[in-house]
This record gives sequence, structure tokens and C-alpha cells, in this order.
Amino acid sequence: MTLFNSQYDVTQPFSDKGAQFGLSANTQLSFTVPGDNRVTYLAYFNFPYNAEVWVGLNVNATTPTANVMTPVSGIALNPVSKFVRGGDVLNFKSSANVSDCGIELFTQLG
Repeated sequence: MTLFNSQYDVTQPFSDKGAQFGLSANTQLSFTVPGDNRVTYLAYFNFPYNAEVWVGLNVNATTPTANVMTPVSGIALNPVSKFVRGGDVLNFKSSANVSDCGIELFTQLG
């Protein structure tokens, strides 16, 4: 288990929990956060600079439709970091093929 707190000052250890993945256009890919809901992680997401990846927390990730305003909850475009809990399901989706994606999980100290 890789622990993380703010005292690392701009640097962090390598994570021992996470995943590497690529996405096919318009195909959702899911990742279940390990552990139970008593464990909180800081998740760091890595996407190519020119990618547009939608991430849903416990909801399906959706890509937007042109000229339609769709209310959403729990979905973010290219998040850098988010808090997640064990058992949460992260859903990833893009309208284009995207390679070289990753997620790193750092256990939060209680």
C-alpha cells in the first residue's frame, strides 16, 4: 500500500495500485477501485495532452452531443486528480481512440 500525504512537497512515490489502458472510440471501459468503502484514495489520472476522456464516478461516462445541454453528475472531462473510495467504479469514455492512459491510486492517511 502506497501512502501519500501533503508532506511530499511536489513529489510522490510510485503507486502500487492502478492501471494502464487504452480506449476504443465510443466504447466505455470500467475500473473498480480496490478495497472497501472505508479506504479513501487520491486518484491521479494520466491522459495524452490531446485526448478528451470523460470519467464517470459510479455512473456511465457519456460523451456530449453537439448543441445539446445535458445535465450530469459525477462526470468530469480529463480530471487530473479526484478522491475515490474502495469499491467505486470509474468509467472511461472518449469519442476517439486514445492510447497511453493511466490511473494511480494513493491511500489517504486517516
